[in-house]
Amino acid sequence: MRVIFYTGKGGSGKSVLSCATALRLATQGYDTLVMSSDPAHTISDAFERPVGSTPTKIVEHLHAIQVDALREVREKYGVIQEYVVSVFKARGLDEVLAYEIASLPNMTEFAAMLKIVDYVDAYDVVVLDTVPSGEMLKNIYLPAILGSIAPKLLRLVAPFTSVAKLAEPIVGVPAPSKEVIAEDLRLIEALRRLKDILLDRDVTSLRLVANPEAFSLQNLKRTYMLASLYNINVDLAIMNKVIPEDVRDPYFDVWKEEQRKYLEEAERAFYPLPVRRVRLYREEVKGLKLLAEVADELFGDEDPAKIFFKGKALSVSETERGLEIVVPLPFARSEFCEVERIGGELSVVVSTEIGEVRNFIPLPSAAWLMRLERAKLLNGELHIFFVRENDDGRK
Repeated sequence: MRVIFYTGKGGSGKSVLSCATALRLATQGYDTLVMSSDPAHTISDAFERPVGSTPTKIVEHLHAIQVDALREVREKYGVIQEYVVSVFKARGLDEVLAYEIASLPNMTEFAAMLKIVDYVDAYDVVVLDTVPSGEMLKNIYLPAILGSIAPKLLRLVAPFTSVAKLAEPIVGVPAPSKEVIAEDLRLIEALRRLKDILLDRDVTSLRLVANPEAFSLQNLKRTYMLASLYNINVDLAIMNKVIPEDVRDPYFDVWKEEQRKYLEEAERAFYPLPVRRVRLYREEVKGLKLLAEVADELFGDEDPAKIFFKGKALSVSETERGLEIVVPLPFARSEFCEVERIGGELSVVVSTEIGEVRNFIPLPSAAWLMRLERAKLLNGELHIFFVRENDDGRK
């Protein structure tokens, strides 16, 4: 069983790479499902055939599904949402506002992610063209936050729902029905299963996709940091739409030079994560022939289901006075290192074999209310220490 995510900024080409990967897996004999929650139906465009909300056969061993996230929310979690709305309305909120507040942040993306639980045991590999954002990833920790007592409590309360109905006029809040409690229990169990799948480094891999330009690359750095914090394994970074060297038209000279700088930055920022390149094609990539070409360029003779790397972009640990962040910098020299905080990021300048290199590292939220104390290079790692604002250094 394997689960492979492709994530990146809009327009980076993650849908094409997802479909190309799924096609290659299918040709190697893996029963494969590729899923997308993109409302633009990009996997239908890539395969040049309609893809519905149930698995659609593309070729032998390959199915595709276009997740209708709004429909998923209505059908699977509508009972819970309606109950929450009724509570808000009982408290005097306008119905439209009540529905708006009752919609969990990233609920559509959340519902799409939960589809993994429905299909993961039916296929050898599930490939997802979706974006597991930090907000979405927080949701998988709900069972841990609620604790093992929550399902037991819900089961205990269920037989008394009819009694609670009698108290509604007194407390002024609708009591949850047995149906609502049953849906809550199913959701908690699905979340537990999803968390187990996502955090299993032998099952799930997140693959980063960016174009060689500033905004796309910066978005990927933050995703890489978040994945490390949530302990999700990132096994590959892909720089997509790279202008080939054999393009000689002077019009592209500036573009090629800019791309060269960003490609070098990606190698530094993601090391030791493997970074691969896919060229900018002469035409829009769609259809099985071009998807197969992309897969050849990306994987060669390798198995796309392979785990290409196991590791972390950084590690964050709590100290007595605050936080310690450790960033791998294997090319750094100890004679020079400069760390400066700029808003929610760290600017790191280090001396390497190719000269001074500057990199920007996104900060985890826990460090935002702390101050940067010091940083030191030790055995190819940069150790950065943050302390709480009220800490004066004395024991």
